Amino acid sequence: MEKLFWIADDDPDDRMIINDAFSESAYCDQLAFFEDGEQLLQTLKKKLATAPSTVPALLILDLNMPKVNGVEVLQSIKKNKSTSGIPVVILSTSKSERDKEKAIKLGANEFITKPISFDMMVEITRNLIEKYGKYETS
Repeated sequence: MEKLFWIADDDPDDRMIINDAFSESAYCDQLAFFEDGEQLLQTLKKKLATAPSTVPALLILDLNMPKVNGVEVLQSIKKNKSTSGIPVVILSTSKSERDKEKAIKLGANEFITKPISFDMMVEITRNLIEKYGKYETS
């Protein structure tokens, strides 16, 4: 079964860079991109109703998005019993310690500041794949 990673970021350039970094990292499972948190939450609600086995293995959220921001998405995910176990990583331009502390307190697994170089983004995606994209063997 594929590992699904969902990424919500309103910046098309950032979405392209993240996609390219996952490609460079040889991640061949499925990525889905959303332009805002509202779009992600609506899609997740539909998946839970129709195909609960297709919920994502990881959510990567930007903090500052229109309609529904990353913190609001995080809160919504963590307060719902059906989705509270989905790992959430905040990937943001914010370097604020307060933003990081708030996100972790609300249930984010990690808070990562967006890197300034593509090579650093590739390293981040490789680490995320290692932590959240590996298959468990029994």
